[in-house]
Amino acid sequence: MIRVICVRHGETEWNRDHRLQGQSEVALADSGLRQARAAGLYIRGQQPGAGYVSPLRRTHATFAEFGLGFDPVEDPRLTEQNLGTWEGTKTAAAKTDYAAEYTAWKSGTGTPPGGEDPRSVVERMTAAFCDIVRGAADLTPTPSVDTDYALRTVVLVSHGTATKALLEGLGLIDRSQVISLTAAAISVIDVPLHGGPLSSSLPQGGTQISAEPQEEARLIKQLSDAQIRAYAKLRMYNLSPEVLAAVR
Repeated sequence: MIRVICVRHGETEWNRDHRLQGQSEVALADSGLRQARAAGLYIRGQQPGAGYVSPLRRTHATFAEFGLGFDPVEDPRLTEQNLGTWEGTKTAAAKTDYAAEYTAWKSGTGTPPGGEDPRSVVERMTAAFCDIVRGAADLTPTPSVDTDYALRTVVLVSHGTATKALLEGLGLIDRSQVISLTAAAISVIDVPLHGGPLSSSLPQGGTQISAEPQEEARLIKQLSDAQIRAYAKLRMYNLSPEVLAAVR
């Protein structure tokens, strides 16, 4: 099975000031660095073998705080939605001045003035995810703290709107019905290698397949985008790093 740990970047100064960021370059605040370190508590326990980030520096800085000992791959498809003329605008002003447009944007159906079509974000995020899943075929399975078998695990650091677009593109959420992702929040997607039930007591069920590692890797590389979308399961949504810090 492949596990993809999706993380929103830590809090920035614009987040603290309630400004819309989009693709603007904004550094992490001190609070964002602390959140990323807290998220690393969970991520290190999953022992990922690879990492991916968007080109924006706030995702690179978030990944660096996980303490994984390797560098991530930068994928431009993982960047945030371009918010056009809204970038840098106070959220309250956008809600007031563009009430209908803002509501449509939050539900994933509207395009900010001069910004990127939400369908484009869904398409590029889903395409990147499918390539990342197939790329996990080259990883060595590692133990996880919450399973009794090894997984091919990767961590992906992106952005709030982009990550929700990915989950929507995989058919895992309805964007109009879920809360926004908090800073440095963790969401986990598991991708078994079949479309059957997850219960191992049912026919054609379970999360594992009976195959040698080399054969399993071959099957992963041959997964189509449609199969990956069909097999993907949402294991966790929006785990706040503050919860992890409190447990520690």
